[in-house]
Amino acid sequence: MTEQQNTGKPDHAIILEADKGLASQIEEYLKNQGYAVFAPLSSEAALDLLKGQRIQLAFLGNPPEGGSCFDLIKDFVMTSPMTYVILVTDAPEKEIHDKAEGYGILGHVPRAFSPVEIQKLIAKYQEINQALRG
Repeated sequence: MTEQQNTGKPDHAIILEADKGLASQIEEYLKNQGYAVFAPLSSEAALDLLKGQRIQLAFLGNPPEGGSCFDLIKDFVMTSPMTYVILVTDAPEKEIHDKAEGYGILGHVPRAFSPVEIQKLIAKYQEINQALRG
């Protein structure tokens, strides 16, 4: 059972991605799944949002100001340790493992929009939440 099912309020998701088309596709998909979605225009705005709002899912792609999702994992996790981070990357599995190890990310999805891959991770998130709630 998700927080949405427990409280009647939508779960919140944040998308930080420089590719506006990809960000819009993910946003539309999440909204159709019942999420309240935020798409800040900078890494700083995303971190401020994480500080001030309970965000359940964070889709972390290439930051609008340049760099990669790997540059921000630590900041996201340190700012909001209870937010489940999903990386949006085409990096090889080994690179993802090496760079994201120890940060407890939920997983990753390819940069080519894939509702199937997103749904797999949402199901994993819901399963974890249900187990935590007993």
